[in-house]
Amino acid sequence: MKDYALDAKALVMVQGSSKGTQPKYFKDGYWYKADSEGYEGLSEYLVSLVLQCSNVKDYVIYEKCFINGKNGCRSRTFLSETESFISFERLYAVYEGGHLLDRIRVLPEAAERIRFVKEFVMDTVGMDCSEYLSWILALDAFTLNIDRHFNNLGVVIDSRDGVCRPAPVFDNGAALLSSWGRFHEETIEENLDLVYGQPFSANLRSQALEAGIGFELDYGRLERLLEGEPDSRALRVLKYQMAHEREFIPEFR
Repeated sequence: MKDYALDAKALVMVQGSSKGTQPKYFKDGYWYKADSEGYEGLSEYLVSLVLQCSNVKDYVIYEKCFINGKNGCRSRTFLSETESFISFERLYAVYEGGHLLDRIRVLPEAAERIRFVKEFVMDTVGMDCSEYLSWILALDAFTLNIDRHFNNLGVVIDSRDGVCRPAPVFDNGAALLSSWGRFHEETIEENLDLVYGQPFSANLRSQALEAGIGFELDYGRLERLLEGEPDSRALRVLKYQMAHEREFIPEFR
């Protein structure tokens, strides 16, 4: 893997959250994220391989790499010079004030929460995000991504004409049981009991089903892509999911 040397001038932020603190850099049209508490970069890379074998039309491709000697990943920006990414969280703050998560928490069912967000996005920017959510929530259930939230769901707006499109699928580093601190049990089955999703439900499968399973996967092609990958927990988790979720995630042909 290539080692990218980045200095403080390229440092955009040091993100802190319940999932850890992750240095993030931007240089020459590329984003760089160093691992914080597990193998986030490897997860990003493997999930982008999953997406290459799916029916999802727009997603970010990640390269596993070293960043200043530390494991991480690199990806090209998905924005042109005239485009901006507006997260659902930011969109809600601008139009309604407050936090979108706080607003949907008062709704008792995941289906109601999903419907509220779809209607809000349609009313504010005129975009139907139904297919977008059906891809992402099913992908998250398949890859066990525990960190989907309203800051990595959003729209891309072009300042030239105001046209909106769904953002590409990105930010999958918390997938495949990547946190060594949280997922510390010996077997994959034991660790599955520690998986809690968001933002619509703690049950990843439940929120995916409520959004509709729009995600499809070419299992054979993915198996071939993974043949040369070195053994890792991330790879074992992915292969486990491939073996156990074929009825849940349909075949893409």
